[in-house]
Amino acid sequence: MKTLSQLVADYTVCLQQKDLQLAYKGILEFMAKLRADFIKKYPQYDAGSIYPGYLDMSYFSLSTQSLKDKGLKLAVVYLHQSGHFEVWLSAKNRAILKAFGPAVARILADTPALFNDPGNQDAAVEFTLTSAPSFDTPAALMDTIEQGVETFVTTITSHLPC
Repeated sequence: MKTLSQLVADYTVCLQQKDLQLAYKGILEFMAKLRADFIKKYPQYDAGSIYPGYLDMSYFSLSTQSLKDKGLKLAVVYLHQSGHFEVWLSAKNRAILKAFGPAVARILADTPALFNDPGNQDAAVEFTLTSAPSFDTPAALMDTIEQGVETFVTTITSHLPC
């Protein structure tokens, strides 16, 4: 196992190549444009701030009044290591998430494209929006993500108790 000093030396070498910084900046700029597009096109959503992350994930939250009333929210997430965009159903806290366990089980049973990663304590239900995003066509990528989020919300809300 490498020491922290060795890890920092490797990190410094990566940063000196500049590609890492440019890619990370590009991802965050895309996320900012996507968030702004949601605010403009979908007034039913309240969009939270962008969480830039630690090169693990970057995300922003979305919520409708109906989800807020239940203590739930969505996260539009870019997973840096896999390069995937996902949308997650999350909650204000884990107790609320646990209370929706039976509804989550029904959602997962009824919709094979949705999943739950047991290692992800931040999400009850997950959906991969795209596993191969093309940042070179940002408008098309935004459309793919936005349509996927809309489908996810419709599926989720149809299974949640009133």
